[in-house]
This record gives sequence, structure tokens and C-alpha cells, in this order.
Amino acid sequence: MTTMRRDAARNRDRILDAARAAREAGEALQLNAVARRAEVGVGTVYRHFPTPEALAEGLVEHRFVELTVLARVRIADPHALAGLRRFLGVALSAYAEDPAFAAASVSASPAREETRVLRAELIEAFAALVHRAAAHLRPGLDAVDLMVLVCGLGYSVRLRPERATAYLDALLAGVLR
Repeated sequence: MTTMRRDAARNRDRILDAARAAREAGEALQLNAVARRAEVGVGTVYRHFPTPEALAEGLVEHRFVELTVLARVRIADPHALAGLRRFLGVALSAYAEDPAFAAASVSASPAREETRVLRAELIEAFAALVHRAAAHLRPGLDAVDLMVLVCGLGYSVRLRPERATAYLDALLAGVLR
């Protein structure tokens, strides 16, 4: 990964802060509006994020990093199934809280190469966790399958957040031996 000049990094942060504020205000991620809010030129926004989809992915890249780190930590859990369950619970919360992250996680073609790389790293770490718990899982399901299922479950949790634990339990009952 290349290192950004300080001024470019500062501008990128301002753009992301402005995009977060726009999203929190319920506004669409329009690059011109984000540029105005960030007090940078629209060309600066386009250099960092050439499309609204790329900007949306930029807003969630930290989630990929956090879950990748967590998957690697949970691999060391003394009980493989407990580690998998803990990871899936956190992943479910992330998908439920952040629909943009859920979309970036399962998109067939990410808008940014950085998103593709971060997603591949997450899948690799999660696959190691799934492999460690494989003796407890039905055969034929891999890490990507489980990620897609939990992501879909995130939609259900957005509709009924009080049922998150019950939904995760039901999913696990279906994938455990």
C-alpha cells in the first residue's frame, strides 16, 4: 500500500468526515455535496473516490480491518466453536448496524481495489477460523457461505434488533452438526 502525502491524507480524512456527516443526516452520497461539506475541490474528492460507491466503500473499510483482526484473535480461542460463535455475533452486529458494510462485504464487484483486498483478507482470516471449527459444522459450507448468511441475517436484525441472539442461534442450529 502506498503512503499518502500528509495534505492528501488530511483531505481524505476531511472527505470521509463530510461523507459520514452527510450519511448521518440522511443525505445521499453525492460527490459535489461532499466536496462542499469537506471544503475541498470536487476534483480532490474524485481523486480519492471516483464514484459514490467508492466513497461508500471508503466509509466502511475500518470494519473490514476490525473483523479481520477479530477473526485472527478468535482462531486462538481454546474452544473453536465458541470462537466462531463470538466472531459471528460481532460480525452480525456490524452487518446489522452498517448496511453499507454489508453491501461492500458481499458485492460481486467492489468499486475500489482496496475494498477487494480488505475483503479477501477478511475472508482468509475467517476461513482459518471456520477451518478450525470445521468438525462442528455441516460439510459443504465454507467461509464465504457463512459470511453471506450472516450478512443476510443482518438485514433481519435491522428489522427486529431484539431478536439478534435468537436469529444467530437459529443460524448456528442450521449449520452445526
